[in-house]
Amino acid sequence: MRAILCGLFLLTGAFGFSQREAANWYFGENAGLSFNRGTPEPLLDGQLTTIEGSATISDTDGNLLFYTDGVMVWNKNHELMPNGQELKGSPSGTQTAFIVPNPVDANLYYIFTTDDALLSDSGQFNGFNYSVVDMTLDNGNGDIVEKNNNLLSVGSEKVTGVLNFANNFYWVITHFVDRFYAYRVDGNGVDPNPTVSIVGPTENNFANGRGSLKIAPNATKIAMSYLVVAPRFDTSLHLFDFDANTGIVSNAIAAPKDGRAYYGLEFSSNSKKLYASGVNYNTNNTLSNVEVVQFDLETPNFFSNETKVLSYPNSQIFVAGALQIGLDKRIYHSFFNTRLSVIKNPNGDEGFVNASKFEVELGGRRATLGLPPFIQSFFETIFSIENLCLGETTTFTPEDTTDIVSISWDFGDPDSGSDNISNTLIGEHEFTSTGTFIVTIDVTYSSTAVRQFIEQVEINAPPNVASHAELVQCDVDGIDDGITTFNLMESIPQFSNGNPSLRVSFFRSEAEAILGNGPIEPIGYNNQVSNETVFARVVGDSECFSIVEITLRTEPMSYLGLYDTLYVCDGVISDIGATANLRVIVEQLEEDFNGSDILLFESQTDALLELNVLPVRNYTFDGQDMRMVYFRIENENDCAFIGKVEVVVLEAPFFEENITANLCDGSFELTALEGFENYLWSNGAEQRNSVVFETGIYDVVFSTGTCSYVQTVEVLPTPEIEIEEIRINDFAKNNSITINIGPNENPDTMLYSIDSGLNVQTTNTFNNLTPGVYSLFLDNGCITFGKEVVVGGIQNFFTPNNDGTNDLWALDNPEFFPGASLSIFDRYGKLLAILNGNDSGWDGNYNDRQMPSDSYWYALQLADGRIVKGTFSLKR
Repeated sequence: MRAILCGLFLLTGAFGFSQREAANWYFGENAGLSFNRGTPEPLLDGQLTTIEGSATISDTDGNLLFYTDGVMVWNKNHELMPNGQELKGSPSGTQTAFIVPNPVDANLYYIFTTDDALLSDSGQFNGFNYSVVDMTLDNGNGDIVEKNNNLLSVGSEKVTGVLNFANNFYWVITHFVDRFYAYRVDGNGVDPNPTVSIVGPTENNFANGRGSLKIAPNATKIAMSYLVVAPRFDTSLHLFDFDANTGIVSNAIAAPKDGRAYYGLEFSSNSKKLYASGVNYNTNNTLSNVEVVQFDLETPNFFSNETKVLSYPNSQIFVAGALQIGLDKRIYHSFFNTRLSVIKNPNGDEGFVNASKFEVELGGRRATLGLPPFIQSFFETIFSIENLCLGETTTFTPEDTTDIVSISWDFGDPDSGSDNISNTLIGEHEFTSTGTFIVTIDVTYSSTAVRQFIEQVEINAPPNVASHAELVQCDVDGIDDGITTFNLMESIPQFSNGNPSLRVSFFRSEAEAILGNGPIEPIGYNNQVSNETVFARVVGDSECFSIVEITLRTEPMSYLGLYDTLYVCDGVISDIGATANLRVIVEQLEEDFNGSDILLFESQTDALLELNVLPVRNYTFDGQDMRMVYFRIENENDCAFIGKVEVVVLEAPFFEENITANLCDGSFELTALEGFENYLWSNGAEQRNSVVFETGIYDVVFSTGTCSYVQTVEVLPTPEIEIEEIRINDFAKNNSITINIGPNENPDTMLYSIDSGLNVQTTNTFNNLTPGVYSLFLDNGCITFGKEVVVGGIQNFFTPNNDGTNDLWALDNPEFFPGASLSIFDRYGKLLAILNGNDSGWDGNYNDRQMPSDSYWYALQLADGRIVKGTFSLKR
């Protein structure tokens, strides 16, 4: 078994230092990690709280020295260092601080601080500065002896650094506007006169100063991002060449404008892969996902061929979070959470990068958007590492042996005895157990002094799986030759021991499986011979693998063809298709096949390979109400039947289950819902309509296929028309009659008349009526209603001249108003006469004296309590 992992684990170069200077991290909201034992462990004693950048440094043995948020500095006891306040960095800077050791004096350190893009509105800038820490002071806890030595009056939020191994000095690099500034840090301290390179993009807007600057661990490349937010989001990501001898930056290569605003950057330990974090945006300046992508720098047009390794839903935050490589050579990504995300094998090629979101615990502390940067030389890998599984010979191969004279190996495995030490050019060692081993490698170069690399490797056991499995598949072609189509993925539960994280590929031979060469397509595999054996290569999280032998066996299965037409009676028909509960189909088949296990599929191939099992609830057939569905019947031998059914999906009709009706003219026509194939009334009629002549209860069953529905109609005797009120508005200028029918009557079918039906109307009110007697008539289409009503009135004038016309003034139709009393007044309110029901009328006299022509007043008191008042005229 072999697992090839190039630079997956810790590898550091040391020229007067070892990579353990990066063993401790402090960042975020009091968060921290220690890499001293290989696997990152939470640190809960950190004092800094920062939204973005921070910096940390340890000694060569991995003991914490101090850390900073760019403004304050805490010592190893997590106390503020003397003079350790008011540094000119900012907790909101991308790379707010960067710590560099003096390459000669192990007690001196330099804290470089960057500017803050948030100061763009104030017009006051921090610039690019450095402060000096002397660790011999304050009882070995350190003291700042020089503070805020200014190198640039205005700057960006970017800084990175690398070691020149040949001459034992560091380059510290920053960028502002259109040029790079490379400062030399050697035994004499910081040279304030930088190497300046004018190359690449120009960013004049100070507000866009966010973004990262990272140099490759082998000091040959520099990557830079500007998080452009003003006047709108934009992409700025570039790669450059770097000369570690001169500090010159050259040959700018720009990433295309791909709608992603980049922020965090990091190189893989072998310097061949570049990773970048960015927030996607559209032309409307709207944000979407945060993504981390890989660029393979050894491929042509690498910026146009990215590999996405992490993605986070996002809609508000435009800062995509920092990327930082650790001592384990894994790259960590920080985004608001109580865990960090991790890229486990950053040196991996496209398709083989293993990354996990929010996997690394922080002990309940919270990460924000920054991680501490370090001298990139701490993380350089010059070896490819192969075979990291227990029982294999782990091999360490130098990628370039041109300048190497000799190599001395200490594999950190004392239990292996004399095999723990080697002086071969290629290191080979079989580790005695699983776990993390510290491998110390002293490399003698012809051109420089001896360099020491420390490699931290993790040896893992191969996955715990069964060594053999048997996969039984059904053969439906009717030929008993042991040849059929298999879904090899169905064998995984037999050997995986319930481990869901295993990665499995299949091969025809064991040799191919061991090498991982020529995998076969697992779904739809046609075996070559009866009882063929294939091999599964099973890979766990550690990239170690086991080989499983799988025997392919066939059993005959009957193909039933088109078995039946089955109906779903309560589906939903819409523009997109027919949605059905297929559990109904399963239940009908279960009745036919004695409760066997039944699965449904869209195709015969899916049924054979048991792929894409249809859901039994809310499955939608596209566009049609009739489709084919394949079913698979299994018994204790796995194979029984495959067949298909035609599924007809009907939508359950909406109707009242119980209704009432009335006989009309001695009959009633029963009518069922239209659109069904069959009808059956309880009186024996088999049509949709049936006429009955008697009262009673009638049921109708209407059906299509096996879908049937029942409605009950109760036929009642013919009722009287229900009159709720007849309202007469009389003794008025506009007399009217309104007929209000009862709630059980249908106003849409009612006809109204006031002349015994000679003239009818559909409205229930008659206006502008003269006083008189009217014959009301109502017709609801089945029965009629009649009644006489009177509209009361009083004459407007009378002419008492004994000509036989209008000689008396009286109430019209007084016989319809018994008990009425009519009082007559002159214009001065004098009572002239009172008329009762038996009086024929007023003759215009008062006390045997004729009253003159004039207007007179009346007050009519009706028996129902109404009082009607008005005027009339006497004319002579």
